[in-house]
Amino acid sequence: MMGAATGVALGATLPGIPPNASGATPPIPAEPEKRTLGKTGFRVGTVGFGAMTTRDPEVIRFAVDRGVDYVDTAARYMGGENERIVGRALAGIREKVVLATKAKIGTVDEMILSAENSLRSLKTDRIDLLQLHNVSTEAEVIDPRVREAFQKLLDQGKVRAVGVTTHSGQETVLRAVAKHGFYKTVLVAYNFRTETGAAATGRAPEMPPGLTNTIREVAGSGVGIIAMKTQAGGYASPPGGFSPHQAALAWVLANPGVTLAIPGMTSYAQVEENLGARGRRFALADRIALGRYALEIGDRHCGLCGACGGVCPNGVEVPNVLRSLTYLEGYREEDLARSTYGSLLPDRNAAACVDCRECLLACRLRLPVGRLTRRAHALLSG
Repeated sequence: MMGAATGVALGATLPGIPPNASGATPPIPAEPEKRTLGKTGFRVGTVGFGAMTTRDPEVIRFAVDRGVDYVDTAARYMGGENERIVGRALAGIREKVVLATKAKIGTVDEMILSAENSLRSLKTDRIDLLQLHNVSTEAEVIDPRVREAFQKLLDQGKVRAVGVTTHSGQETVLRAVAKHGFYKTVLVAYNFRTETGAAATGRAPEMPPGLTNTIREVAGSGVGIIAMKTQAGGYASPPGGFSPHQAALAWVLANPGVTLAIPGMTSYAQVEENLGARGRRFALADRIALGRYALEIGDRHCGLCGACGGVCPNGVEVPNVLRSLTYLEGYREEDLARSTYGSLLPDRNAAACVDCRECLLACRLRLPVGRLTRRAHALLSG
């Protein structure tokens, strides 16, 4: 799929890439590669289905027909409609997939009710993996209310395994899950821009590949690692015949700690393209494709390293503000962007950035943080 390119700097070595990556693209195996998802025991293909923005159930069925055996949704996606879409998509083929959904933190009764509502929406009698949504601290990992609710659901057979999802404080969350031992999986935001801007700038990384190494270490302890946000924002491919999305998945899956990736897919063409990454070894052509893609993205996409979290003296939740902007401009999902931004407390959104002209945050990707947060507020606060 990837062709040759001239005049494109390869940049510094991207973290997680095998040192023997070559220019050859191996054939895709007839049978999808399977990996074991930590101590859940689930054997799944390396490319699953992130259904967050999928509105057509037939696209999900199309993917399952082509061997996808893991589908991820959440109670809050599309105000609950996404789970119903997934339920319709899996009618008659439910047993072919590991089905994952999410519940946000609340009281014991609220979380049990959320899971039971999810069961009805998904038209199933069990959730294979129930995940605590959007965790960022160790305190949330050990919250006794969540453990009580989730354990009751496990004991009742309504849930087979439990995990957490995280967008910020990711290394802290990963280590806390490994330390405390209750959760079996972590869904983590991870892509080729997570660690360094080298592909875009040609410069060496400004920080060690912490998340890449932490994923490996935590996976080694038996925690199953699932990767989301793998396409670095879902922006359109740059011109010139280079589609970067298979390359982005190949980069993520080159980390042996990652069991599977769950790219969002909304069309048959995206399914076909992303499934081409199954069994693909990251190669020189992929490196070139990601370099061009990084240049095309430029300063629009947050790398989701979380280093700017808790840094703003005005209390702005910068990672979540920038994630909202990516949903709007990369995913082209205005409703999702507005709901994500709207979930921030008034003293935590980017209102304080409007009159602040000297942002103190130094982004490792050299993003103009203040300009981006002001744009997010202008576009999403109304």
